[in-house]
Amino acid sequence: MRILAILLMSVVCIFGYSHKDILNAIRDVATNNGVSPRILYTIVKIESNFNPYSMSFLTNEENAKYYKKLENKNIHIKISPYSLNKNRWVVSMSPKDERYAIAVLRQLIKSGFSVDAGLGQLNSVNFENHEIDRIFNPTYNLTKCVGVLRKCFNAKNKNLQNTIECYNYGMRNRGSNPYYRRFYEHYQKEFGG
Repeated sequence: MRILAILLMSVVCIFGYSHKDILNAIRDVATNNGVSPRILYTIVKIESNFNPYSMSFLTNEENAKYYKKLENKNIHIKISPYSLNKNRWVVSMSPKDERYAIAVLRQLIKSGFSVDAGLGQLNSVNFENHEIDRIFNPTYNLTKCVGVLRKCFNAKNKNLQNTIECYNYGMRNRGSNPYYRRFYEHYQKEFGG
């Protein structure tokens, strides 16, 4: 846990939730749900890089370019080709605050997008519309994410590699483990062997 505190404190606080808030949420949610705080920390690192208002979705190139043009002082938008499907693009958004993030998320879901949101990039299939107002709260988001992780753990016969892959890809079998490899590299970098 000490390493988590040092790492989080070294990042400049630019969000409405302090790094201490995020650290406490990771520790408390993980501990209360029987998950290693290091595992949850690593997921948050690779999913949102500790940005509680982060969100992303897949679309086609034309839509991605349209959304990029909407970037302004209230929201940073990054677009890139999706590595697993050349016909899809990733749109990553970082609204300036929670209120703006909630408004953007509501509109994206209303437009029919499947959106990953918050610290753990919880996919919108895993929460209801009435939960949108809370989904960017670190404790709420991570509690929902740990629920997904727990379902994966049970469905994948308590195999860590398959659990981590399932967290990213769902219950489908991908046939490879690119997300787990990314997770493992970050875990090793942050915490060593």
